[in-house]
Amino acid sequence: MRKRLVPIAALVVVVAMVWAQVPMRGNAQGYTTQTVEVSEGGFNPKTCQMNREYIRFKNVGSTPRRVILPSQIGPAPIFDTGYLEPGETSISFTMQYPGTFRFYDADNESNFVTVRTPVFTPTWTVICTPDPAYTPPPPICRGNPHCLRMPIVALDG
Repeated sequence: MRKRLVPIAALVVVVAMVWAQVPMRGNAQGYTTQTVEVSEGGFNPKTCQMNREYIRFKNVGSTPRRVILPSQIGPAPIFDTGYLEPGETSISFTMQYPGTFRFYDADNESNFVTVRTPVFTPTWTVICTPDPAYTPPPPICRGNPHCLRMPIVALDG
């Protein structure tokens, strides 16, 4: 009797392993993913009001960008996209807690996006669509052959 069960058990194991590798069709994610654009000129939109869902970042600029969500208690960020090449989209990050959060451009922390999630209600109206008419300001000295860039030197005395 046991000798007959061994091939059946082996077949079940093989089928389970193959089934685990088959990609699922459709959206297996139960929530919506909001996409925020990032470039040298900042974020589009500047404020993202969303439910407790997923957020991701798309580099629409011409240079690599890195988006971070800083930690309040340590040096390592809570979320870090790594450097996104132009046209590349980051992995999704779950916004599972209520409140207001700021994601920063790691190379220019004056550029940030404010993400708000509902505090006293389970959901609210989502306002997080990039403005298609938005064009970021050109970087300083782009296209000007007479522009001189000088490094800032600190005088620690």
